[in-house]
Parts: sequence; C-alpha cells; structure tokens
Amino acid sequence: MRKICLPLFVAVLAFTTFTAVALADDWSKTYNLTGKPELRVEAHDANVHIEAWDQDKIEARVTTHGWHIGSGGLEIVEHQQGNAVDIELQEPHHTHFSIGIDARRIELEIHMPRHARVNVRSSDGAVLAKGLEGELDFATGDGRLEIEDVDGSLRAHTSDGSVRVSGRFDVLELRTSDGRVEVEARPGSQLREAWEVRSSDGSVTIKLPGDLAADVTLHTSDGSITTNIPITVEGSFGRHDVHGKMNGGGKLLTVHTSDGSVTLDKF
Repeated sequence: MRKICLPLFVAVLAFTTFTAVALADDWSKTYNLTGKPELRVEAHDANVHIEAWDQDKIEARVTTHGWHIGSGGLEIVEHQQGNAVDIELQEPHHTHFSIGIDARRIELEIHMPRHARVNVRSSDGAVLAKGLEGELDFATGDGRLEIEDVDGSLRAHTSDGSVRVSGRFDVLELRTSDGRVEVEARPGSQLREAWEVRSSDGSVTIKLPGDLAADVTLHTSDGSITTNIPITVEGSFGRHDVHGKMNGGGKLLTVHTSDGSVTLDKF
C-alpha cells in the first residue's frame, strides 16, 4: 500500500507544481502624469514593491504564478483621473485545493516619481518601498514592511510581520502585532506631531539624530530598556518604563512593546 501511495503523492505534487507554472501570467500599464501623483493600491494577497524613479509617469507590472490574469482568474481593476491612479487586484472567490506547497504567487512592481502621496493595502503579502517622499501609508494583514530612504510622513502597520524603515521623518506611526521594529530616523527628522512605535510581540530598535527634541515615553512589559541618547528623566523610572525629555522636550515620542527589548541609539 505504501508503494502505491508514495508515487501517487509525488505525481499529484508534481502536477500541482506544473499547473502553477503553466498558469504564470503578466500584465503591465504606464500612466502618464502632469503633476504630483496620488497612488492607491489594494493588493489583496500580492507582494508589493514600489521604487522611485526620475520619470513623470507611473509604471505598474503584475506577474503571477498559479493564476491567469483575466475572467475567472486574477482581475485587475485600474483607473486614472488626472494624477490620481487606483490599482486593485481582485482574486476569484472559489475554493482552491492544493497538496503540499501552494506555489501560487502574485507580485506587483511599481515605479513612480519620488514626490507623491501613496496608500497601499495588502491582505497577505509583503510591502517594500524605496526612495519616496510625501504622505506615505502602508498596511498589510500578514507580511513584512520594508520602507527605505523615504522622506516626510510615514504610517505603516502589519498584523503579522517585521517592520524596518529608514529616512527623514516629520510624522512616524509604526505598528506590528507580531514582529520586531527597526527605525533609522536620519538628520533633519522632526516631530511635526506625536510619533508612535508599537509592537505587541517583538523588540524595538530606534536610531535618532542627536539633536531631535521630544518628550519620550518608553515601555516594555517583558524586556529591558537601553538608551544611548541623553534623556532628562521625569518622575519615577525602572526596568520597564522611562519617561523624560530629549533636548529640552517637544512633541511626544512613544515606544511600546509587550514582549521584547527597547533600544534607543544615536544615528
């Protein structure tokens, strides 16, 4: 009986993998612009990769493995009105059956001008962005967030994944329910409004300019707090809580983790 089942399993697995490869597909479109773009993306289960370039247009490309693009498969609903571009990826609602590894994958790659307003949502995929400047908002239900070399206002949330960001920030709001957070705030960063960095299960490491002025609240429920930046402590403090001021104080910087260490370093 075992001699029969093993070859059958291998055959089914091979067929599943072959089917996924056979259904590979791609789509692309270019959107010409006359000013600062506004991009909104609903990616559903796709991984999203956005990178800035020096051209006055947005170029979007979707590649799939295990999906065909079109009726009965992955639907791409897109619209442009002036400099506002909306892209939504819609997957069919029918049940998918697979044995072993699900080889299906959707990738959305976007090139766009640096100065922009960007809003990206993914239900189950990683979001990577590099080189953007403006009002930036990224969220995924299950995946990591990697936002590099950005400038301006950044809000980034994931329910299950790590968060790593770098750039010059005026507004910073980062949250993950399960993962570590790493922040590199470069010189010129300032708290135009309160900053908030939270992880429910993971350590938080933040590098800050030495001249950044802020009121500071640091908390960990299960871990240690280490700060290599001078903080004038106010009130009581201990292993799990620190309250104070950096460079005379200013808007509030809140760093909170329920399970992990908190580290502040100088950039």
